[in-house]
Amino acid sequence: MADQNKPDPSGNKNISIIGDVKDSAVFIGDNNTVNQTIIQKFFNIFKSDSETLEHRNRRILLGHVENAWIKGVLDASLHGAALLDLGIKQDLEAVTQYPWAIKKESTDETLPAGTSMLEIFDSIGMGRSLLILGAPGSGKTTMLLELARQLIAHAREDVTQPIPMVFNLASWTEKLTLADWLAQELNNLYSVPRKTAPDWVKGNKLLLLLDGLDEVRQDSRAKCVEAINAFRKEHGLTSLAVCSRSQDYADLKAKLSFEGAIEVQPLTQKQITEFFNRFGKEMAGIKQVLKKDGSLREMAETPLFLSIMIMAYRDKRDVDIWVSKDEKAQRKHLFDTYIECMFDHPRSKNVSFERHDVLHWLSWLGQKMSIHNVAPYLLEIMQPNWLNDGKKLQQYVLACRIIIEIPGLLTAMMLGVMFGLMTDLKIGLVVTLLFVLLNRLNTNDKADNFSKRIVGEFPTFKPLVITTIDTLSWNWNKAKQYLIGSIIVGLVTGIFFELFLILMNRPVLYLRNGLFLGLILAIYTVLLSGLNVRQVEQVTYPEQRLTFTANNLFFVSLFLGLAVDLLGWMLIWLLGLPIKTLSSVYGLIGGLLAGLAYGGLTYGGFTLVQHYTLRFILARNNLLPWRLVPFLDHCVDLIFLRRVGGGYIFVHRLLMEHFAEMYVEKVK
Repeated sequence: MADQNKPDPSGNKNISIIGDVKDSAVFIGDNNTVNQTIIQKFFNIFKSDSETLEHRNRRILLGHVENAWIKGVLDASLHGAALLDLGIKQDLEAVTQYPWAIKKESTDETLPAGTSMLEIFDSIGMGRSLLILGAPGSGKTTMLLELARQLIAHAREDVTQPIPMVFNLASWTEKLTLADWLAQELNNLYSVPRKTAPDWVKGNKLLLLLDGLDEVRQDSRAKCVEAINAFRKEHGLTSLAVCSRSQDYADLKAKLSFEGAIEVQPLTQKQITEFFNRFGKEMAGIKQVLKKDGSLREMAETPLFLSIMIMAYRDKRDVDIWVSKDEKAQRKHLFDTYIECMFDHPRSKNVSFERHDVLHWLSWLGQKMSIHNVAPYLLEIMQPNWLNDGKKLQQYVLACRIIIEIPGLLTAMMLGVMFGLMTDLKIGLVVTLLFVLLNRLNTNDKADNFSKRIVGEFPTFKPLVITTIDTLSWNWNKAKQYLIGSIIVGLVTGIFFELFLILMNRPVLYLRNGLFLGLILAIYTVLLSGLNVRQVEQVTYPEQRLTFTANNLFFVSLFLGLAVDLLGWMLIWLLGLPIKTLSSVYGLIGGLLAGLAYGGLTYGGFTLVQHYTLRFILARNNLLPWRLVPFLDHCVDLIFLRRVGGGYIFVHRLLMEHFAEMYVEKVK
């Protein structure tokens, strides 16, 4: 989680402290930007020059980083307009192997005032590496993001410069090398295609800014340091910077093999006093307390806590400010006071949630985000393993399976009735059983390996994994690979259908009935096998991927449903069967249901059933509200959360940890 400090646009290492908070919600992009993007994409279709494509990819990636981290986090920080200049010291003992180019001898002196992060970073040279250390809330992440801002400007001016990319190490696991993890994150966070993401990492095209080394699971941090060092040996020309809390890094036996290391220094008492003097009598109470209490005075040396003091203790007398020699207790009281203050003076009057519910839901969310290393939180990112109760998980799986079976069973009944009305009840029963079998294959995740080999790779129902279907495209070359397999599956199905007819003493003339049914299934399968699932380039509003998934569900269901109806009427015409009004109605409904059951569910339906079933169980157990987006936006108004594109983050990691501890205490 980023340290919430607002930088000086000039590039100096200034940390902002708030007087008045204006807005913590960030909406990325406007109509003009969207229209320009669409127009640019349209004209890029007619450009085949690979260099132009590379420039376009650079522009998109730079835009993603700027929107998500600079506009979304740095510019929308909890802090406001008043600036304090933090001290920076080199820390040569924090890293091994490489001497730092700026100063080779240890010293207690801070770097000259006005030295920008870019100047510090550039002084190291090619293949540069820098470790940024600091106490919680000290401003170290702000410095990393200020460096990102300056590097983005350079990359736009000079196309030979690497692209600065910000990642949070919290999601790294020992199962992946750093290069593989970076490729995965490029796909997940920045929508770089899976096939090309490794090339961006291996080609030294990126400048890596890695935040949150201390957010990696404690038992994996040393391995993470080793993974970073191994990456440096293999990709020595790739520049990178890493942020970590000082104490968490000091506890590690393994050290980063970097050229440089700096540590953000606490605010001086002179800076704190000068800052409070700007508010006049409003902060007179806290100034008196700071003179008496060393623990609270030490907390004020951290920009984050100093900012919260402004919001929590403004216009309060010294006797109204609770004081404790226990730093942990004092910190808890400060956060509790801040929370009370935000509830007493909400920025939005449209409050539809009870206070105790907000605290309970937010504490549960903070705990889950902490456990699963989620930053930022997107609604689509929730998975069934967030239900750590086995009984609730069983309820979720059972509900999903029941809901998913319904469209297929209704389809089988409708089509069976239609064929029964046009021929006889026995054929209708055979058709019903056939489609029941197809439905079981469609919703059975064990059939996945078979489908990959014969008729292509389709999204299958995996109860414990929720995957969104963002965008769809159709590729004839992909469909051709599975053309023969689709025809074979169709013919085999048609032959089995004909065998049923023969066993029921139907005329052999109906052989074309089975063959045509097989042809319908083959065409249906070819259409599905050519579909490609891709992720959107940028998530700009909550539930965007769910909205896209719902759109894909609708269009795939409608298209395939109408295709089934058309082919069905062709079959009836070829067989010379009588057309009855009732059977026509059943056929139309059955065709649309078939499109939903055998196409729509696969491309969007599974996802929506799983996601909203999970949401229902969470709401039923009062872990999160059903109206999740309004609740999250309400927390943004209370300045507990901040919107970043289509996701939400706590205004600071310490506040997230505070809410998480509140939930643990409540459970006990």
